[in-house]
Order: sequence, then C-alpha cells, then structure tokens
Amino acid sequence: MARAVFVGGLIIWTWVVAGGTEGAQLTGRITGRVSVTTPPIAEMVSVTTDQGVCGQEVEERSAVVDREGGVANAVIIVKGLPWGDVAPPDPVINNSGCYFVPRVQVAKTRAELEVRSEDDTLHTTHAYDDRQRTLFNLAIPIPGISIKRPLRRPGVVRIECDSHGWMRGWIYVSDEVGTVTATDGLFELLAVPPGTYEMTVWHENYVGSVQQVTVTTGGTTEVNFRLE
Repeated sequence: MARAVFVGGLIIWTWVVAGGTEGAQLTGRITGRVSVTTPPIAEMVSVTTDQGVCGQEVEERSAVVDREGGVANAVIIVKGLPWGDVAPPDPVINNSGCYFVPRVQVAKTRAELEVRSEDDTLHTTHAYDDRQRTLFNLAIPIPGISIKRPLRRPGVVRIECDSHGWMRGWIYVSDEVGTVTATDGLFELLAVPPGTYEMTVWHENYVGSVQQVTVTTGGTTEVNFRLE
C-alpha cells in the first residue's frame, strides 16, 4: 500500500507491503541541510501603495536564513531520478498578505498551476520562464478568484506582481524528483531507489556545487550543501 509523507512542502510517497515493512526496505532515503556561513541581516521594504492591505512595510524574503545559517526555500533535485507514476500534487500559488505563498515550490513538468488570491486588492501575477519570456500575466482584482495555467516545460519559473514590486515567487519545474528546504534548511527524500545520483541545489540568491551520493537499500544517505 502507499503511504504519503509531507516533507519540505511536498507529498512524498513511500510504498509499504501490507502487514509488514518489507516494501520500505527496498529503498533508501536522503537527508541533509542547506546552509550559509554568515546569515544575512533581515531587511524591510517600505510600502508605497495599498498600505491598508499590505501594511507600511514588508519583509524582504529573497534570503530566509535562520540563526544557525539554515537556508529556507532552496530546491534540491536528484538528477536521473524521474518522478515515476506518483507525482507531487499540482502547484498552488496564493496571493496572501501581499506575498506569494509559498515563495518557492517544485512541480512536475506539465503540471497545472492554480493561482489564487485572498487579498482585497489588485494583484497581477506575472510569470516568466527561464528565457525571460512571459508565460502568463493574470490580473486578480478581488479575493476568491482561482485561475489555472499549465507548466509545459522544465525550467525555473519566476513569478512577479506588477502591482507590488517586492512580491516574488519561484516554481522549479522538473522531470526529476526534487523538494524544497524547510525554514531550518533541512530536507528529506524518502523511497529513493538504490543507486548513485548527482544532486543539485538551486536558490534565488545563492549558488552551490553539485554533489554525488550513493543510496543503499534500507539506508540513509546524508548530504549537506554550503551556499555562497
């Protein structure tokens, strides 16, 4: 039978044989942490429009790092490991509190993105692909509207609000398994078939190197990324 585990913003499926744990023992898992040496100083951005909804200032969230240097919103991709028959849920991006929520997520190629808003103001959700071409530009003037758009090709999709310059989001569209780090920089990938893989890390502000990992049956492989 299948068991769903919520990890780093994704539903990761593990397979368990009814009446025992033999199925889980046929795979391994990958755990790790993404960090920086020096956490950045938090910055605030003055709001010049829609203060009644957005407030007088908002937090600049391009680099969310905890006190120990753990980096949130970093994307981890396992190269050469396709999603297979069970894919992550279709992505949803919500205009909430004058932010895109979540800021960063992973989606399977050809998934359908749902764009929502719960803010009582005009948001223009403008998406660009990694060639800087507009994918769509949606005006959402009132809360409660929901619009869907396909994500047809792999690559990093940048989301901006033309009405509020600080609002930004990212969707990493991939044919390969991936996840997003939590607020402490930790990540976990379950039910990974045994083998040797290259793992990459992506972040909107930082860069990191490719690492090679070997996953064994029933084992846990730890890999940590230090970003610059």
